[in-house]
Amino acid sequence: MHWSRNIANKNVPRVAMLAHTCYLMDPRVRREAEALAENGLEVHVISLSEMLQAGSEPASAFVNGVSIHRLPIKRRRGSLLRYFYEYSMTIIRGGVKLALLHFGKRIAVVDIHNMPDLLVLAALVPRIGGCKLVLDVHDPMPELYMSWNHGPHSLVVRCLRFQQKFSCWLADLVLSVSETMRENLRARGVEANKLTIIHNYPDQRQFPLCNLPQSWPRRANSLVVLYCGTVTAHYDLALAVRAIAALAGEVPVRLRIMGSGNDLHEVVRLASSLGLDDSLQLIGNVPIEKVAEEMRRADIGLSCHRAGIFGDLYFSTKIIEYLTQGLCVVTARTYTISKYFSEDSVFFFEPGNAAALADVIRYVWNHPADVVARLGRGRRLLPQLSWEAEKQQLWAVYLSLLVAPTRRNRLPWRPPEM
Repeated sequence: MHWSRNIANKNVPRVAMLAHTCYLMDPRVRREAEALAENGLEVHVISLSEMLQAGSEPASAFVNGVSIHRLPIKRRRGSLLRYFYEYSMTIIRGGVKLALLHFGKRIAVVDIHNMPDLLVLAALVPRIGGCKLVLDVHDPMPELYMSWNHGPHSLVVRCLRFQQKFSCWLADLVLSVSETMRENLRARGVEANKLTIIHNYPDQRQFPLCNLPQSWPRRANSLVVLYCGTVTAHYDLALAVRAIAALAGEVPVRLRIMGSGNDLHEVVRLASSLGLDDSLQLIGNVPIEKVAEEMRRADIGLSCHRAGIFGDLYFSTKIIEYLTQGLCVVTARTYTISKYFSEDSVFFFEPGNAAALADVIRYVWNHPADVVARLGRGRRLLPQLSWEAEKQQLWAVYLSLLVAPTRRNRLPWRPPEM
């Protein structure tokens, strides 16, 4: 259901989102905000300051129907102390901004995107004022920290479990990103009728389905492997470097890295120590509008995340994006990925095994016909892995919140007729 957007109309519900992220670079937050704006809501997003190729972005902006409010907080990966500082300041400054927005015009729904889950505390003023509260759980914080060698009974993990449970209890609705995350949150006590899955599938307007390459690989004497995403220990990009080193003199393979992260310097240093300086290309962070164009310059899309308590819950949206742009997908075989993709649609390898990854790259180089066949089968999955259906589900969820009466509004809001 769509209607024309008119922010000046006081009857249009106001929705505010808060996320410890750089808005323009965060696909999920941006997709959800723009989807709600398309349906006529007044949408405000409070996020961190961000620096793009053109320089520092202004403190406020209006992009694709969404009002952006950037907090004077820069995201820097570092120690636990740094994360604590950033999270605390986002709660405090974000809470002040939400309160000001609410006093200006009542907020109908506040949508908090984790991490951390405890960002819900920033919404206390509008929550007391009668707004509905949504918690969108992108990542499971307890499992993430356990994957960093924190024991399941350590103080940090117990605190993270408590803040997750409290945050889900405080929210009227909990969203998450995959069926395995549904299993995880249900096991943590989140009620089934309070939990909805909105998959983080790519928007086909940003990743339009392109034609398959006429020949594979695109160049007869070169194989380009693309990794797109954050470069941290969990995503194990050093594994790809070691696999490429094992193929030296056998397969003319190059690794392109689109993204940044704590471990990028370590990955570059490892490549240099293995004599792979000419086989590595750093692209850096790319605006989401240009990601598809960069993908089409590669032959293989790589996801080499680790297995384990966090890795088995991880769903890589990049796999779908790779398929839309005609890339052969090579991915670690983990629990969630195996639930969504069949053996004959992508190329799996054993997580954490550089030799197994090298074997798969060697195989695809020598068997281009199989690559083309699997690409075709993988692409047939795309209609059910599209943001279009998820967007309708998101809108249905918001309608259920917006039309329900609240303590401060006995007469529920109704969307205008077409």
